[in-house]
Amino acid sequence: EGKLAAFLSGRNLERAAGARRMSHLANLMAIALGGAMLGAMMNTLPGYDSSFQPFAVDAGENGVGQGRLFTAELIGLRSAGAISYERYGKNVVRDTSATFLVAELAISAREESRQIEAVWLGATGRQYNQSTRLENVPRGLSQARFEPRLTDRPLAIFELPDDEIVGGRLVLMARGSMRMDSAVHFASPASAPERQAMLRLGP
Repeated sequence: EGKLAAFLSGRNLERAAGARRMSHLANLMAIALGGAMLGAMMNTLPGYDSSFQPFAVDAGENGVGQGRLFTAELIGLRSAGAISYERYGKNVVRDTSATFLVAELAISAREESRQIEAVWLGATGRQYNQSTRLENVPRGLSQARFEPRLTDRPLAIFELPDDEIVGGRLVLMARGSMRMDSAVHFASPASAPERQAMLRLGP
């Protein structure tokens, strides 16, 4: 009887150990399956940028684009190696080893007061924000606020390599825009504007 009891006890222990191994294996499989599903979701679901970026609206051949919150016209592009302007009665000069690209615009808000942001999408696909070195120029876009039925003519200034101009394009969007807003994309320039040694900006 003692041998039988020992034998049965050993079988019970083996069953318990086997059950624990099966439970551990099932847990590992569940973790692996969950990781695979998460990876698939991350690969297929849109990221934050694609979910919340404004949708693109192309400006017409006349250079005028109408977004949901504003209307804008690209009047022209100028480029320079240095820019000068007056601030608080003093002459200010900013130069660059690259190129300052100046976009002259006409903008009006559609329904309520708005601020507008600008980026330049370069020919290589790089994105250039407005130059922080020139935020305080007269008529600078960064400081401007636009009202309905009133058109202002601000300047957006970028600092970038020459080869990013042709093949690149200007994009305007309302500040704080999200997916249900629109970003106005202007046509790429056919040729680069003539580069001036010094460009003077006034009111």
